[in-house]
Amino acid sequence: MLVLEQARLVFLSNPKTATQSLRAVLDPFAQATPANTGHKHINAQIYGRKWAGPIRRSCGAGFETFAVMREPMEQLGSWFRYRQRDAIRGHENSTHGLSFAEFVEARLSDDPPPFARIGRQDRFLGFLNSGPPVNYIFDYAALDRLLAFLSLRLGTRLSLPHRNVSPAADAADLSLPEDLLARYHSAHATEFALYDRVRQSGMLHTPAAPGDTAE
Repeated sequence: MLVLEQARLVFLSNPKTATQSLRAVLDPFAQATPANTGHKHINAQIYGRKWAGPIRRSCGAGFETFAVMREPMEQLGSWFRYRQRDAIRGHENSTHGLSFAEFVEARLSDDPPPFARIGRQDRFLGFLNSGPPVNYIFDYAALDRLLAFLSLRLGTRLSLPHRNVSPAADAADLSLPEDLLARYHSAHATEFALYDRVRQSGMLHTPAAPGDTAE
């Protein structure tokens, strides 16, 4: 989480959506961010419950949240590749030696093993049994839209470096049997539906309710 007081925005870092690169760009504008939130992926529900009130009290009202969403299968593939890196080989979180299909099967199980414990983006963004929803959700595939938005709100032109990139993999390594792909789509139907809404224009705006920005 980063608090951009000048822009009246709070960045919620949805994992595997260029969060390290965005933090590198936004850190100079985030002087108001509480120290104990700097490296945590604080979701919409936790922000609303724990941080929205203190931020209003210290910085004033009128803050909105923003985050990035990635096509669900792309995000899942990025997690799989990231957990194949040599630095964690042998760790319980490693996917080394597994196929992508085995990883997805584990993700769909009732009690996923550590390497397959990955949060849902619709839950992170406040659209699945939690809320309040993030006010601005940008498509990972169209980050220029986000950079234009932030440049306008911060009054300076921003560009994005590349940080924390998952290891490259052949497209074939991320293929799935049709029945398994269908099961994943069914289990994550609301996540795919939310991404479709974001993808249509590159950004989904959910205006804050009156109580969200007032004391």
